[in-house]
Order: sequence, then C-alpha cells, then structure tokens
Amino acid sequence: MTRSALEERAYLRALGAHAGIEVQAIDPPVHRYAKSGGLAFHYLDWGDPEAPPILLLHGGGQSAHTWDPCCLILARRYRCLALDQRGHGDSEWSPEGAYEIEDHARDIAGFIESLQLRLPILAGMSMGGINATACAVRHASRLRALVSVDVGPDVQYEPVQRLMQGLGAYRRFKSPEDAAERLAKLGARRARSLLKDTLSRNLRQEGDGSWTWKYDPRTLVGMSAEDILAPRKPLWGVLDRITCPVLVVRGGDSDIFSPSDAAEFTRRLPRASCVTVPNARHSVQTDNPRGLADAITSFDDGLAPR
Repeated sequence: MTRSALEERAYLRALGAHAGIEVQAIDPPVHRYAKSGGLAFHYLDWGDPEAPPILLLHGGGQSAHTWDPCCLILARRYRCLALDQRGHGDSEWSPEGAYEIEDHARDIAGFIESLQLRLPILAGMSMGGINATACAVRHASRLRALVSVDVGPDVQYEPVQRLMQGLGAYRRFKSPEDAAERLAKLGARRARSLLKDTLSRNLRQEGDGSWTWKYDPRTLVGMSAEDILAPRKPLWGVLDRITCPVLVVRGGDSDIFSPSDAAEFTRRLPRASCVTVPNARHSVQTDNPRGLADAITSFDDGLAPR
C-alpha cells in the first residue's frame, strides 16, 4: 500500500500524540531493501545516516513498524534500522520454509555486513530478541551492545500458549477497520483510528478481498508453545560467548517474561544488567516507547565512549 508523504506525517503525528512524543523534527523513515542469504530484506531507515546505528528486530508475527513509536525518540540520537525479518512484513519469504533461530541469526549478521554497520546496538523484542541473542553468540565483537526486550531462553509457558491460540483465532479480517475493532476488544492500548492505521501497515489483502497478517503462516500458524520455546533452550549453554554488554529489558506488566526469568538470564550473561520498563506488557516498544527508549539511551550512556 503506497502512502503519500502527508499521510505518513499524519500517522507519525498521531503516533507521537498517543505516546507523548514531539515529532515535528522527525522525518518519516526511508523504505529500503538489502540482500542477505539470497533473500531481499525490507527495512525502515530513520535518522541521520552518519549517526551511531541501532538495529531493531520485531517479534513473531510483527513487522518493522512495531518500532515506529520508539524510533520517533531514538532517531534523534541514532540511525535507526528497523528490519522486517525473513517471512515477515515486506521482506521475502523463505522458499523452503527455513525459519529456525540460526536462519534468522545468519540474516542479521549478513545484514550488518551488507550495510557495513560499525558496532551497532542490536535490539530485539520477543522472537527478535532470541534471534539477536543467537547472533550475538557468534558475533559479539561486531556489536556495541545487545538489548533483549521481554525475552530470554526461558519464558512462561502458559501465556505463550494462550498467545499462540490467539494467533489462530485472529487470522483473517474483513478490513483493517474490522481488525482494529476486534483487537481493541483484547485490550490494545491505542485509539481505534490509530490502531487501524497501525494494523494496516502489518496486513495484506488476499485475492478474495479479506485481510490477513503479512507474515508467512509457516512461521507461526499451528505451532504450540512447546514448538516455539524448545529450540531456545540450547542458548543457555552458549551465553558465555556473548562478551559485549547486554541490557535485559522486562515489561513491568508482562506475564510472558517473569522477574525470575529476567534475573536468571541476566545472571548467566558475562556483562549484563536488567531494567524493568513500567506500564508495559510484552510489546514494550508499543506500550511504553518512551520508557524503552530512555532505558536504551541510559544504558548506552553507561558504556565506553565510541
């Protein structure tokens, strides 16, 4: 769906008003593509291209646009690169359905190399946080830091199982307006009009006129919590290889990533600290973008100068 510059700026103003963010000096991101591992990857490029880079990875079923509210803040300081991971958003789908953690980790490393990013902060939420962690296991020396948002090798099973069941129940919609109406009833913390505008960036229209999520169904549909969580367990045995600084972020209202999960993940990493962002559930970046952005910048301020 092609949008005019006026529509993009109106969307950013509404998003900023919702989050209490001043957006007058922020330009809409540039839509770009890069190749990695034989696939074309779409990403949103925010801010000064000469600013320190931060690479942002969305959760499962989401897209790069989940970082829009955070980028309204972070782009004042960083070049923000919000990536649609394979099988998500406007990036290509894997022909053979290769969506393992290591597939994503290779993509991330290849993306950093293709753009010649120098010591980026690598930040990921949920699935993106796991993929970022796996990438950091092999490439910690190429990162300034890792930020893992509301996820670790262990999370709470029952909330994840409910989430997976919900994905199946909310798969197709008559329109973006229908999607906004149905998802608002689940407790989405946005005005209905803004929720529709946000969802329209993560939905695609099918040949029969219905709307569905942009992600490849093979990444999530029909999976159980066990299918999602079991492949993450081996990360416990290699966390000592992540020698770069790590910030473990937990949403204060999250039922998926418990305080004990966050504490154990932090303890097992060589150079980690932990912060809780209040007034946020699992999707910290949308529930409290200012709180998350402040946590990231404060963490970065505490690192050695670039």
